[in-house]
Amino acid sequence: MRAAVIDRTGGPDVLRIADVPVPEPAAGEVLIRVACAGVNPADWKCREGYLSHFMHYSFPFVIGFDVSGIVEAVGSGVRGFAPGERVFAQTDAGAGKWGSYAEYVPVSQDSVVPIPDSLGFAEAAAVPTPALAAWTGLFDEGGLKPGQSVLVHGGAGAVGTFAVQLANAAGAAVAATCSAARRDELMALGCRLTIDYRGGDIAAAMQAWAPGGTDLVLDAVGCGTLPNGMALLRPGGILVAILTLVIGDNGPDAAEAARRGVRTALAFSRMPSGTRLREIASLLGTGRLRPPRIECLPLEDAGRALDLVQSGKAATKLVLQIAEPGNL
Repeated sequence: MRAAVIDRTGGPDVLRIADVPVPEPAAGEVLIRVACAGVNPADWKCREGYLSHFMHYSFPFVIGFDVSGIVEAVGSGVRGFAPGERVFAQTDAGAGKWGSYAEYVPVSQDSVVPIPDSLGFAEAAAVPTPALAAWTGLFDEGGLKPGQSVLVHGGAGAVGTFAVQLANAAGAAVAATCSAARRDELMALGCRLTIDYRGGDIAAAMQAWAPGGTDLVLDAVGCGTLPNGMALLRPGGILVAILTLVIGDNGPDAAEAARRGVRTALAFSRMPSGTRLREIASLLGTGRLRPPRIECLPLEDAGRALDLVQSGKAATKLVLQIAEPGNL
């Protein structure tokens, strides 16, 4: 099968398109014939070795955290999945197993979820990692409840757009930072306030919107791009940062939080992820949640896709088209 593989960690030059054996599903695994693979910041960080503290690479290694496709086969002990069924998942790449930049990928059955009828393969592949990160930050770490307020920093990114929608669906009041060009889009997704991060006064806007401080700040950007984020919180509020793994980005300062009487947390999605993804799929199926804008590229452009994401020049959510839908 064709796959985008690395033989060592490093920069763009270590990624190559190769022919590798089709993997067999182990016990408890579903073998997915890949239609599309979502492209995430975690993918280039995986290529460069940022995840070596969390996983063991076995080279050649296929990268890719998000997948959509059809069930090709199942391993022993798997129940509830049949060949030909449309599914999507967060792969086991974070556990050191092959990822989704390939024509086939085996995934733990506990991470595999049927695709809602309303979604195509490309849209489904754009969902798992960013939506799960948003869910983890808002609810698992942030404890967001109906009637509370939240500021999503980086509201126009993939994680941010899911966070805005999930918080709105949960009955929270949502503010978000974004560029002026994305304001109308985020307001349509449920924001009550948008703040231009390039020229707006975030502190003043939040003070006017939530005079006593907001309950939750979800930092979906990191790297110090939200100055004085803790000052935006009410006493006892929480700042949750999405784990970036970028060198030098150590997340919020717990000591400062203690001095201010607020809390902090780091968010990263945990495997297996199927339980949360099923809840997300339900929201997608009812139309209460929409995937981000996407652009499809062929597998051969995997390197360019990673470069666009790493440089911040991707204007939309990028998805690799591994197989044409009519060929599945």
